[in-house]
Amino acid sequence: MAFACCQCITPVLLLFVIGFGILPCHSVNITVRNSADKICIYADMMINFTVQYQTITNKTRNATLQVPDDVITNGSFCGNESSMPLLKISFGKSYEHYWSISFTNTTSSYKGHELTFAYNISDKDTFPDAKEEGIKVVLQNDTMDYVPLNEIYRCNSVDVIYVSEVFQIFWNVHLQAFVDNGTISTKEFVCKADISSTTAAPTTAAHTTTPAANTTTPAANTTTPAANATTVPVTTTAPTSSPPVKPDTGNYNVTGKGGDICLLATVGLQLSYSSSTNKTDTRILNINPNLTQASGSCNESGRAVLTLTDGGKFVEFTFAINNSSNKFFLKEVKVNVTDPDPFSGGNDSLNYWQASVGSSYMCNKEQRIVVTENITLSTFSLQVQPFSVTKGNFSKAEECSTDKDNYIVPIAVGVALGGLIIIVIVAYIIGRRRSKAAGYEQFS
Repeated sequence: MAFACCQCITPVLLLFVIGFGILPCHSVNITVRNSADKICIYADMMINFTVQYQTITNKTRNATLQVPDDVITNGSFCGNESSMPLLKISFGKSYEHYWSISFTNTTSSYKGHELTFAYNISDKDTFPDAKEEGIKVVLQNDTMDYVPLNEIYRCNSVDVIYVSEVFQIFWNVHLQAFVDNGTISTKEFVCKADISSTTAAPTTAAHTTTPAANTTTPAANTTTPAANATTVPVTTTAPTSSPPVKPDTGNYNVTGKGGDICLLATVGLQLSYSSSTNKTDTRILNINPNLTQASGSCNESGRAVLTLTDGGKFVEFTFAINNSSNKFFLKEVKVNVTDPDPFSGGNDSLNYWQASVGSSYMCNKEQRIVVTENITLSTFSLQVQPFSVTKGNFSKAEECSTDKDNYIVPIAVGVALGGLIIIVIVAYIIGRRRSKAAGYEQFS
C-alpha cells in the first residue's frame, strides 16, 4: 500500500481528485487494543474506493465510496498463535461496507497479508440503478514491503490498486502492527515509492503520535507525524512529443487460487496518451518494473487478467480464448493515470497477441497496440502466456511476424548473394569457352 497527503499532490491532480470525490482530504485514525487495553495495531491513513458497476440499462457507471472519520472497528483483533492480526473498518449509513487488512510476521519483521473490500451494491443511494444486488467481496494480496518490527510503516505516495472493477486508492499512510507493549514506534520505515520520489530520503525517520483512545469509534486527526513537516514532492512531466528512453523489461506473474503461477508476462511497457483529439498534449510514460505491482486473476475456462500498477499509472490486460481456433488473444486493455495528469480509457474489442493455448506469445521487437484514438501502448521484449502455465515456466513460444522477418531477411539476402555468385561463375565459364573457341578459329 502507498499514500500521499493532499498538499503533496500536483494542483491539476488535486482539482481532479477533489472535484470527482476521489481523494477526500481527511484521515482515518484507528487503534486496536488487546484485553489489557494496550494498542496492538495503529493506523492513520487516507483511503477511498471507486467501483465500476452495470446499471439496469447495461451502462457502466462509477460510484465513489469515501471513507469518513466515523468508522467502526468491530471485528478487528490483535491476533494469537492461530489467527493473524486483523484491522477492519466498517462505514456507510448502516456500516454495510467494510475494508480490512490482515498481517503476517517473521521473527524480525511484519507486512500486510491480504486486503478485503466488501460493498453492498443494493445501497441505492451509492449505486443508483444498479443491475446487481447483494454484498460483493474483493480480495487482493497486499504488496506492502516487509517492515522491521517496532517500526511504523510510512507511505505518502498515492497508490491505486485495481481488482474486479474496484479502484482502491490509498495515500498518507502511517501503519504499525504488532505494536510492542502498547507503545507506537517513533521510528519510521519509508516505502520505496516515497524514496524514489525524493532526491535523498532516509529509510527511517522520527514520528510523534498521539493515538486515539477509542477502539470502536476512533477520534479523527489525532496523529501529528513529525516527518510530515517535510513535503514530499510529486514529480511532473511536461507534455512532449519525443519518447523517453526505451523502458526497462519487467517480469510479472499472477498466482491462482491453488498458489500456482497461472499467468506469466515479460515486457518493457511504454504508455502514450492524449486527452485531446489533435494530440497536442500527448504524454509518453514508461512503466517502471522496479516500482510496479502485478496482480490479476486466472480462469482456465477462457478469461485471464493482468493488472500492472506503477504509482499513479495503471494498465490492465484481459485475455480471452477463441474456442473455434483454440487460440488465446489480448481482448481488452484499460488505462488509468492519476499522476501527472488524470486520464482514463480503454477498449474491450481488441485482437492482439494471438497464440495457441498451451504456448506463449513472443515479440522481441517493438510492437505498438492502438487501444483507442488517444491511447497507444508500445511493448518491447514481450513474452506472455495467460493460460496453461506449467511449473511456473513459459511454454514454447509462437513468434510475431516482425520477429520472423528477422530470419527471413538474412535468408533472402543469402539466397540473393548465392544466386549472384552462381551467375558470375556461369558467366565466367561461358566466357572462357567462347575465348577458347575464338582462339582455335584464329589458329586454323
